[in-house]
Amino acid sequence: MMIPKTVLALTLIAVISITPAFAETMAVEVQGVMKVNHAVSYTSTGVEIESISADLESIALIFQVLVSESESEGDISVTFDRKVFDANIAGEDDEFFIIADGEEITFTEEKDDASRTLSFSIPQGTEEFEIFGTILFDESFLLKLEELEKAAALKEEEEKKYFYEVMVPEMEAAADRINARIAAEKAAAVAAAEEEARVAALMATCGDGTVYVDGECVNEGLIGPQPEPVDSGSLINSVFAAMGIGLAVMIIVWGIFRSRHKKSSVVELDDS
Repeated sequence: MMIPKTVLALTLIAVISITPAFAETMAVEVQGVMKVNHAVSYTSTGVEIESISADLESIALIFQVLVSESESEGDISVTFDRKVFDANIAGEDDEFFIIADGEEITFTEEKDDASRTLSFSIPQGTEEFEIFGTILFDESFLLKLEELEKAAALKEEEEKKYFYEVMVPEMEAAADRINARIAAEKAAAVAAAEEEARVAALMATCGDGTVYVDGECVNEGLIGPQPEPVDSGSLINSVFAAMGIGLAVMIIVWGIFRSRHKKSSVVELDDS
């Protein structure tokens, strides 16, 4: 009974070990303008590919990766469609070139008329590797990319034009309004300070027992509503007029009295 179980277990292990890993696909980002979907397929063990970007000048694909910390190295197989990426000179296949964090990586290759597959290992801690070839995308793709880049440049130019012709004047106008308000508030504050200093100077001129009120110094005890002042000139004139009249009356009465007194004296003299 034990032998069949052992044979079954060994058979399962053998089947699992020879079962190929499922290939994943990933898009390639080009110049930050577009992405080419399903451009690269790969299988990996202990390696996670985070992104792939194309360098059209160097004719290379750049892989951003994360190697598992539990492995000393990760294994990866990358398959390229020859219409997307290839190494070919004068109609003959050329060698690809791989570097990981600046170090050259050795690899094995399988190829046919449609694709080429590169298999290799990268050490733990690797963050990026690059694969260099001689052909990256066909001419029609590059023309489409050029059109997209021109459209992106035109859009950027229109955005800049809108920014400088519309947004900048609006921001400058807003800044002018703010500066004008600040200047007005500052001028008002200066005027208020000057008026306060002027009033303080006038108050300093008031003598003891007086205070500065409404532009003049008044007796401190007279603060508040006061009766209207009497016209002293008219009063004095009335007094002098009354005195003059009284004096005139006295002179007249005295004159009359004296005249009568003389008469009476004359009469008394005659009788004697």
